[in-house]
Amino acid sequence: MSARTTLPAGLAGSAALSRRSALRAIGTAAVVGGVAGCAAGTGTGGVPATPAQAATTSFDPYFPGEGAGGFLVNHYALDLSYAQAVGRIAGTATIRLLPYTALSGLSLDLAAGMTVVSVRANGAAARFSRQGDKLHIQPGAALPSGRMALLEIAYSGQPAPVSVAGVGSVGWQAGATDVSAVSLPIGAPTWFPCADHPSLKAAYEISVTAPAGVSVLANGRLVDKQPQNFGTRWTYRHDGPMAAYLATVVIADLAIETSSGPSGVQIRDAFPARLADQARSDFGRQGQMLKTFASLFGPYPFDVYGTAALDGVNALSQAGSLGGTYGAQTLGLLDVSLIDGRRTHESLVARALAAQWFGASVSVSSWASIWLSTAFARYAEWVWLEKSGGLSADTSARAAMTRLRNLGQDLILADPGAERILDERVALRGACFLHALRLTMGDYTFFQVLRVWCSRNQSGAAQTEDFLQVVPDVYTAQDLTAFMAYWVSAARLPDLP
Repeated sequence: MSARTTLPAGLAGSAALSRRSALRAIGTAAVVGGVAGCAAGTGTGGVPATPAQAATTSFDPYFPGEGAGGFLVNHYALDLSYAQAVGRIAGTATIRLLPYTALSGLSLDLAAGMTVVSVRANGAAARFSRQGDKLHIQPGAALPSGRMALLEIAYSGQPAPVSVAGVGSVGWQAGATDVSAVSLPIGAPTWFPCADHPSLKAAYEISVTAPAGVSVLANGRLVDKQPQNFGTRWTYRHDGPMAAYLATVVIADLAIETSSGPSGVQIRDAFPARLADQARSDFGRQGQMLKTFASLFGPYPFDVYGTAALDGVNALSQAGSLGGTYGAQTLGLLDVSLIDGRRTHESLVARALAAQWFGASVSVSSWASIWLSTAFARYAEWVWLEKSGGLSADTSARAAMTRLRNLGQDLILADPGAERILDERVALRGACFLHALRLTMGDYTFFQVLRVWCSRNQSGAAQTEDFLQVVPDVYTAQDLTAFMAYWVSAARLPDLP
């Protein structure tokens, strides 16, 4: 397709484009305004004259019951104990947040099966109520606008995964001998109270007391490990910021090994002891991957990374695009069945690592833009294959195009629908779009676009329109507006240049 191909009549005003425009307007009201009711009157400049109830959701149409408005979360501190014999957790979530306006009440997401014992707001007891998977909190005194507030929520229960249409079972997954919390897209509330939307990011400290004989992994660096009466308390700290769906805990009988990677990044891997030799081989080139990706996308955005080989990660691949791997923030998860000591599935290790730039550091501001994570990580996987002596990215892209042409062409890349956010076509089509850009503008400019994208949005959240604007900011040789619109907004699959 020519870079100057014009759109069919009416495409520019398609339902997909209108829906994304509406989402941007709604998202602004929910995340920036964030107040569900200001009927009590307004003061100067439109500021509520009296405290208001915060919005109970993020208003994202893909998962309309999730998220919250009226505040930013600055920090989550989770201090949990896990009773393996009965599969229960108990503990406290201490949440530091910043209200946008004076709040008389606010809401968080927490699975209905979890029991809230008490809530304190700024040190004082607060009233609370439950409504389905929502926790509604009424502080004794209004939370002032622009001033940090502290919530302390004591809770307990037997976490259970939630089933998400088109994705499968997500959240806290307890097997016979181990636990893993893989929360994409809305599984985080199965194990801790949170404002569950990818645009609402925070720093984390996660402490888990687990029985002796098992290890605990979580996001960030291990900063403390102390024996307790019945086990060991592991504490991980991650300055983030991180979306709730990327928060992860693993409790299993694993060997954990650390080493020093490029630019001071700690490399931390975990695997069953019986597979130590094979895992060391399969994970052995992560340092090279870090160097390669940093040269192409910009500096690695965090201070630690590693891969854990676990049972059950393949269960996520039923939706298509994950394929036995998952890129939690600072931690890649790979199904143990893929460890063979011959690096057969090394490209999946690279894919999970690439998600640290695309999805973790640069998160999506609406679920409709999930391709900015899954497709970018998939393309980085192809780039790693190319750079490490395997198939060229062009060969991978053309094979993907052949596969896509044999699949239904009814998917809009920038608005696939909630049940298809992990449809393999989202990752493959988006990766092919990136390759089409690379072929059009050349390697130097293409990777400059990716570096600008990562730098401009580091630690933030963005959506499809933001990426479409980065391209002309960097590449000025020709107007690619119509070319890009075909790839992201039309169902029919374009051709590669």
